[in-house]
Amino acid sequence: MTSEPNEIQEPDHNVVPTPAEPMPGGDDEPSTEFAALLADADNAEPVEPKAGDKVTGTIVQITDTEAFVDCGGRNELPMSLEELKDDQGQLAHKVGDQISGHLAKAKDGNLKFTLAINLREAGKRALTDAFTHGTPVEGKVGETNKGGFSISLSGVRAFCPFSQIDLRRADDPTQFVGQTFKFKVVELSEDGRNVVVSRRAFLQEHRDTEATRTRQGLALGDEREGTVTRLVPFGAFIDIGGIEGLVHISQISHQRVANPADVLREGQTVKVKVLEIQNLGGGRNERISLSIKALASDPWPTTAGSLAPGADVVGRVTRLVDFGVFVELQPGIEGLIHISELANRRIVHPREVVNEEEEITVRVLDVDLSRRRISLSRKQASGYDGE
Repeated sequence: MTSEPNEIQEPDHNVVPTPAEPMPGGDDEPSTEFAALLADADNAEPVEPKAGDKVTGTIVQITDTEAFVDCGGRNELPMSLEELKDDQGQLAHKVGDQISGHLAKAKDGNLKFTLAINLREAGKRALTDAFTHGTPVEGKVGETNKGGFSISLSGVRAFCPFSQIDLRRADDPTQFVGQTFKFKVVELSEDGRNVVVSRRAFLQEHRDTEATRTRQGLALGDEREGTVTRLVPFGAFIDIGGIEGLVHISQISHQRVANPADVLREGQTVKVKVLEIQNLGGGRNERISLSIKALASDPWPTTAGSLAPGADVVGRVTRLVDFGVFVELQPGIEGLIHISELANRRIVHPREVVNEEEEITVRVLDVDLSRRRISLSRKQASGYDGE
């Protein structure tokens, strides 16, 4: 049987082909399911913040009793003004500063912003968060024991070594007992039973932040208020905001100072002027020279100018040197008796005829205000016995 060849038909150009339907989820058109997911995401309400959450915000207002922090929510969160102050009671932050902290419940039930979480309010789970994120926690110092303090973190018992209670060694650890401070959790066992905290770590972080701000604004000639932190034979170290400067013994007072401890004490608040800055931010090479004397009135022009040559005055011997004796005539005003003017006879050293702290009568020979020098004589003063 002979097969017939297949008939080839030409295509009909007048027929419009039916387009293929898009695959679900393809590039041509989103699937109904995907579109629904997008709609749900757009309409979803933001997750409500809760006590214990860690947040970062910007200080937008500071009043006499509290501050307000914008954390990006619908409302600005209040926080206690005390949390923004340093150990001297001075504000350590200003409007515009960005700070990190936690949310906590206020007494009225609303949320507040805090730099240190209260574990009783936030729950014990916050202890792990505080350890992980380095968030400070509030704690009350209890009794001392071997090597440190027992700390109550709102019912959670913790330990703080003596060396971690302050930035500097405390001579009397009992002074901290009963006080409430902010601590950082530095060690936490898996079961949460062994907790080690450090107040020093919290203070150091605060100090580093304060130091950065101080360095950014520090300039020669600045007048700053600072705290005496250390007294040494050659001067006093002053904390001017997270960083220390040195007031050399010659810059403490217009009067001669033999020992800085005679006129200053640790913890004292003083006003200083910045005289010199070297290697700012350079670690151990950083040098900041300060002066207390520069901000105090100079008695020289008035007092020394009132001393008339030929007048006899009573003064106190302050120093004995090979070439003579320095005598304080009034606070901040010293004159020199040359060794040749100490006695009618020849002497090898002033100690042969006078002693330090001795009161003697001297005669004013000359006053040179421009060179700040006063020449005196003991042997020419009235009443000199001629030894």
